[in-house]
Amino acid sequence: MVAIEANFVNSTLTVRYQPTLVAPDQLNRLAEEVGALFAQRVTFCERRQSLTSCEECALRLGNVPADGGHEFEVTTEQGRVGLSRRHVPADSAELVRPIAASKPWGARLSAAEQEQFARGLAMGSLTGACLALLVAGMLLDRPGVPPAWHHVAYALSAISGGFFAVRSTLHALARFRFDVNLLMILAAIGAAAIGYVFEAAVLMFLFSLSNTLEVYTMGRTRRALHALLKLRPARALVVRGGREVEVEAESVQVGERVIVKPGEAVPVDGLVLSGESLVDQSSLTGESVPVAKREGDRVFAGTLNQLGAIEVRTSRAAGDTTLARIVQLVEEAQEQKSRTEEVAQWVGRYYTVGVILAAVVMIVVPPLVFGQEFRSTFYRAMTLLVVASPCALVIATPATILSAIANAARHGVLFKGGRFIEALGRVRAIAFDKTGTLTRGRFEVTHVVGLDGATEDEVLGWAASAEKRSQHPLAQAVVRAAEARGLRFNAASQLTSHLGKGLVANADGQVIEIGTAELFAHLGVAVPGAALEAVAGFSREARTAMLVRRGERWGVIAAADEVRPAAAATVAALRRQGVRSIVLLSGDSPPTVEAIARRTQVDEHHGALLPEDKVRVLGELETRHGAVAMVGDGVNDAPALARATVGIAMGGAGSDAAMESADVVLMGDDLTALPFAVRLSQQARAVVIQNVAIASGVMLVLVALVFFGQLTPFGALKLPVAVSGHEGSTVVVILNGLRLLGVRRGV
Repeated sequence: MVAIEANFVNSTLTVRYQPTLVAPDQLNRLAEEVGALFAQRVTFCERRQSLTSCEECALRLGNVPADGGHEFEVTTEQGRVGLSRRHVPADSAELVRPIAASKPWGARLSAAEQEQFARGLAMGSLTGACLALLVAGMLLDRPGVPPAWHHVAYALSAISGGFFAVRSTLHALARFRFDVNLLMILAAIGAAAIGYVFEAAVLMFLFSLSNTLEVYTMGRTRRALHALLKLRPARALVVRGGREVEVEAESVQVGERVIVKPGEAVPVDGLVLSGESLVDQSSLTGESVPVAKREGDRVFAGTLNQLGAIEVRTSRAAGDTTLARIVQLVEEAQEQKSRTEEVAQWVGRYYTVGVILAAVVMIVVPPLVFGQEFRSTFYRAMTLLVVASPCALVIATPATILSAIANAARHGVLFKGGRFIEALGRVRAIAFDKTGTLTRGRFEVTHVVGLDGATEDEVLGWAASAEKRSQHPLAQAVVRAAEARGLRFNAASQLTSHLGKGLVANADGQVIEIGTAELFAHLGVAVPGAALEAVAGFSREARTAMLVRRGERWGVIAAADEVRPAAAATVAALRRQGVRSIVLLSGDSPPTVEAIARRTQVDEHHGALLPEDKVRVLGELETRHGAVAMVGDGVNDAPALARATVGIAMGGAGSDAAMESADVVLMGDDLTALPFAVRLSQQARAVVIQNVAIASGVMLVLVALVFFGQLTPFGALKLPVAVSGHEGSTVVVILNGLRLLGVRRGV
């Protein structure tokens, strides 16, 4: 009996065996062989119900029933490792031989990727065979060689090139649908029927080559997106039973502790329990600067731990992480076609029937009515089938939209469908919510004023003592400011709260009063004129001022929801991109909203708005400017986000509400992603227009040459030339759409 166990944490390989069954030489050879294989590591293993240890089947042996032995047979296919189990005589030793794959942990191929890869490989092989047989036919097409030989080579070439097109067309016809492949197949069959076998082979080769390039380039776009999921490592170092154990990331349970070392990717979503580090979150949020993480902060699967080791308590299962939800939502977005794409597909479906009917008329009418030669009119009809096929028109939009979706996801912008890319590209007015959007959404102390001999630190320390146990946002801002200054203070032992006015506390035997002027009026205490002047000055600057009193000494503390540093630059960038009106909407008081509007340089502002008021203002903006976008936090702005042409939510990383309520999600809490999203959408819309113009223009020119080519110095349009022009335009629009993968982010 032999059992093998690998521990990648301790870098050890343990082999357990029964000396009576295994000779030392056999054991040494086995250990050397298995050790070399383990050093390379496997990609992943298929899980089987019959294997109790199949989570780590290539790393650890399972138990064998006492009544018999089992042998494991290993098979590999496209980087997968599969094991099957069968019963063998009881006196046989258990032996597992893990097979190393060529790709490292984490580089898994999904089922869709494997299918796409296999399809592309098969199409490439058949295209190569099509070309080889075409060349062979040309070599055989010479005097002395029976004509049947090169005809057979051409026929086989056409069959090889048209295999996937025929299969796709048959599936479509089974559902009573006509696709653009049907036109090419009919043209090839018709050309061969009247003796133009060479032309049929050339047509199928170029058509096959075009389809192969299309599958490759579209697959590249999808792989660029799916690469997001591969950012999460396949293994995680988990603390179980007081020991650090390396397991598959999928097996980590909610609540378990995970160790993330410097330079490693975070395998789970969770909260930092201990340690401090800088984490690169660019893969999810597009933030270029690493974010400091310490105890209590959230970390996300797929981000990169750069400095110190941290211990993380898992908060989400593997399939529910922020990264996994991003990929799921974007994959769903790929299936939601834009309006242009839907129109193109509808036109392509019914247009195909019209082209077939036109070809039939061209075959029948000229010979019967005008007495023209059947062979030449039939050839022209086959050429018409080729040049009038809307392949390039149908692929023009999806090639562009998928590229834009993939690039946006890589830079922290999640579009929930191609229609929203097109809609954002034509937006001419953008409305912003204030709190959490143009501002940080959290109060911070901005000024501390000491009066009657009190110092700033004394005033802040008094206030922090009184506010220590309060959950009010202003109270928390005061406590944070005091802690940031390193002040020592004790929490108040007695508190009396005056709702909406402030509180009275007893700390260290001293009474501390903190609140508005109304609080002191209620207490019958006269506020010094200097304090009232300071409060009035801060109010004009849209800051919330608090009066602080201890004994006969006074102070004033001002706090505000600070404007984001990038807010003004973002507004300016949007204006440069052609957005005509940038509006600030808020439920705050008009003076506060006006002050924020001045700092951010928006075009107009509206304060004291209820949710229904925001919806009304958006309707007015749409009447004046057309398509309008609303940017909010995805929770309290839900009605406005739904009313806008495009709803955009801020800070989607970790926020379920933001992901669900908006059409576009900015994954990082970073305004600079918005100008990038608008610019990418505008470029995508322009590329769609370019592609439609290219596809339509080439098709019209070729159709015109079919009907009037004999009037030109070049004569009638030949079938190989028609195919080259048609397929060339298809490749051009695909490559033009792929340019969007290279659009960079930046204000």
